[in-house]
Amino acid sequence: MIDSSFCPFDSGYFCTFLWSAIPFLELRVSIPLGYLQFGLSIYEAILISSLGCILTASIVLKLLPIFVHFFENHLPIFDRIMKKIFEKTRHEHSHKMAVVGEIFLILFVAIPMPGSGSWSGVLIAYLFGIPYKKAIAIVGLGVLFSALLVSILTIFGHQIWKFFNNGGGNFSEFVLGFFA
Repeated sequence: MIDSSFCPFDSGYFCTFLWSAIPFLELRVSIPLGYLQFGLSIYEAILISSLGCILTASIVLKLLPIFVHFFENHLPIFDRIMKKIFEKTRHEHSHKMAVVGEIFLILFVAIPMPGSGSWSGVLIAYLFGIPYKKAIAIVGLGVLFSALLVSILTIFGHQIWKFFNNGGGNFSEFVLGFFA
């Protein structure tokens, strides 16, 4: 059932995990692919995608300070640019982050739209100096909300596709298909 154009490996679990680790695609792509293309149950797709996303975010957040520090020390232009970006962003948004930062970050990660997600959430957490464990908990919670939302949209879209692809069919079968 696995189409090699989406993943060169034979494991739907591994392919789903890999897709969840790709920046800016993450759960928005890995859950539908895992469920619809790789033959996983929706629960398996959610679990594997969420784990992949959270694990990747935790690794990126751990490595980000190392890379930034390295480039700041070896590229003076990078150091000047990063300091300007950090100072401007922190100056303009630190009050907002202090008031609604955690809620904003959870929602930012949770809403599946371009530019949001765990990678971007990790960058925001790093930018505002949120401690590692707290940042991972916040981003992880956002990932779980995102997984729930994406899975609902995936099931809904799949049911609509099946309903109209089968000539309309019976409306009660359409509704009951969400619970199958």
